Amino acid sequence: MIVKALKLSDIPLTQGEILSLIKQNPDSMGCDEFTRVEVQRSAIARQLTRYSSGSNPIIKKIYPRKFELINGEIKNYHENKEINLHPALVKFAFERFNVFCKTISAVKVKIRGNKINKWSNPDIVGVAPVILDLNDLFMGEVEKQGIISSKVLQFYSFELKLNINKTNLTECYFQAVSNSSWANFGYLVVGDLDRSNEFISSLVRLNSGYGIGVIHLNAEDPVNSEIIVSAREKDAVDINFMNFLSSINNDFYYFIKTSKEIVHGKRILPNKFNEI
Repeated sequence: MIVKALKLSDIPLTQGEILSLIKQNPDSMGCDEFTRVEVQRSAIARQLTRYSSGSNPIIKKIYPRKFELINGEIKNYHENKEINLHPALVKFAFERFNVFCKTISAVKVKIRGNKINKWSNPDIVGVAPVILDLNDLFMGEVEKQGIISSKVLQFYSFELKLNINKTNLTECYFQAVSNSSWANFGYLVVGDLDRSNEFISSLVRLNSGYGIGVIHLNAEDPVNSEIIVSAREKDAVDINFMNFLSSINNDFYYFIKTSKEIVHGKRILPNKFNEI
């Protein structure tokens, strides 16, 4: 409806002008995003921000506080789900990091609750079997250090988002910080993000302070995905948080169990991970 409103005008429009045109559109009463909020202009503001940022914006903000249409081809984000990005990330992680990944389902949390699901459980976890790169002499030596040693295994945690921009950056980034605190490497993985210099500078500053990396995922060609900022490696994993996650989430429990089997069996078990 925002696109239709902007198409009706030959000049840029303010939020209020867009609202007036939308109210004249009979379809507006069937739009949940528009009718469920008390301040309808706030719903319009959210969508204007959403579609005027990212790598392929369709709306352009014109000073002062006016908007115009770049093009009318709108991507239907409602049909996209974060789970659809998983296969692309799994391929990229294997090709770039030699990491074997496993999707962690928040549905399998033994203690239910939005806060636990959102701020504890990573979307995808991964393990790089460093021990398998060593010869027999050193395999036996590092094995004694157990799975918490980065010389044996390196653990990755990935938080996936369809898109991030200046309005949701703080929440998305610190969700990744929370969900990745146990791992050697933590990444925020995004299907579409704001590529402006100002936004990238914000990612660099956050990375400098908290160490979470950012990957711009190319779902069509995963190998050519881009690491915007690399994760800062932690020498040791957080065994207490890993213990907590394995106690509340069955997927994470079996992921750690499989990781131990890699060390003891000196081989990868492909059927225990997501298909590459």
